[in-house]
Amino acid sequence: MTAILLEDCPSGIPGFDEATGGFYRGQLVLVAGNAGSGKTTFAAKFIYEGAKRWGEPGLYISTGESKEEFYAYMARLGMDFKALEERGLFRYVLFPTPTSTDALMNLSKELVSNAMEIKAKRVVIDSITPFLTLSPPLEVRAMLHNALKTITRTLKATTVLTVEVPRGRESIGAEVEEFVCDALIKLTLVVPEAGAPYRMMRVLKLRGRPLSRVAYEYEIGPPFGIRVLPTSLLEELESKISRLDRVPTGVKGLDEMLGGGLIRGTVVLIEGPPGSGKTLLALLIAAENSARGLETAYVSFEEPRQQLEETLRFLGYKPERLEKLSISSISPRALTLRGIYNVAEALHTLDRRVDLMILDGLTALSREFGSAFAQVMREIAFSAKRRGCTLIVTMISGLAVLNTIADTLIRLRVKEEEGELRRELAVVKMRMYSPEPKYRELKLVGNKLVVT
Repeated sequence: MTAILLEDCPSGIPGFDEATGGFYRGQLVLVAGNAGSGKTTFAAKFIYEGAKRWGEPGLYISTGESKEEFYAYMARLGMDFKALEERGLFRYVLFPTPTSTDALMNLSKELVSNAMEIKAKRVVIDSITPFLTLSPPLEVRAMLHNALKTITRTLKATTVLTVEVPRGRESIGAEVEEFVCDALIKLTLVVPEAGAPYRMMRVLKLRGRPLSRVAYEYEIGPPFGIRVLPTSLLEELESKISRLDRVPTGVKGLDEMLGGGLIRGTVVLIEGPPGSGKTLLALLIAAENSARGLETAYVSFEEPRQQLEETLRFLGYKPERLEKLSISSISPRALTLRGIYNVAEALHTLDRRVDLMILDGLTALSREFGSAFAQVMREIAFSAKRRGCTLIVTMISGLAVLNTIADTLIRLRVKEEEGELRRELAVVKMRMYSPEPKYRELKLVGNKLVVT
């Protein structure tokens, strides 16, 4: 038996091919999604990049949007389809919504005719939802599939079909199409009860490609049109971290427990109940290291900046004199999942390399975004390590993923003894060092934190 050689057909969508491997030539791709999820933009980007970058003629069949509307909207996203049309690399056909099998037969003929005429290598039908309501359903599907087979076999054209998924419904509902397609991609515009909307892509099927992940966040906007946001696997990071390169905390007794301080370029999780001293400890570490000349960025997701500055004054520091320390306070409700990552990335600029980054109050983000927040934290941790930046995060109770990616775990607790509250601290784990697994008292002596 002769082996079939599969020819790559990159989508051209930034981030998608890197994450999934892309499509193969002649495959049938079903893109499903709710209103506003970006189905049309995904399909348009696939056609546009194929024509512009690889000279592959594209045919776009629409059942709802005029060519003028399509061109105008895509131009705002950085795609000049008019220029491609003038070069003979693109054709847009508006077909009235079919109301009978006769109308669908005419569409099938027009689809094949146009594809053959321009020798299309990429075809889009946006969308097939109106066809799925026609009767008899088996006859309708047979017509559509026969037309697509003709295009695929004759031209080896890769075809993208879009289908609408009502908001709130998990199943796609395209039935047969889900089984005959080579790739199945579901786009979702997520509108949470609290927080800003965001978009998630699930690659449910991609024939010929091993899928290590299914879910990806993506965004739509100029000049890229649509792009899949990068993911980072901490397990693949070849770190140059040295256990001898330390960042002192400045807390008497704690550096001794840590064997000389935090290890530079690692991830540190400080967790404990309310009132246990997480913010106090994090602020002191920030102030001490900025005073030593380290570029330090402190971001709180719970407390206002003015309150943090007052706490610094209480600890004996003058915020205005800590030139290497930047403090900001951001409400979780003002962020998307990707916005959290962007905040952390924005702290690194061309003229400023952050040595120490502290993200205080991650509990608020966890409440806002749920389990999806964990993946963003993995990416932030990877980015910090790649830059050699020491990352400290605080929260009431660590997410499982944070416990996993944290190189050092410092746990605080509050105990009541004879009617008095006593704060205690333990270094639960520390990679590249074996701390003593024992709680010691954390207390204020004057205006300084000490561990005894």
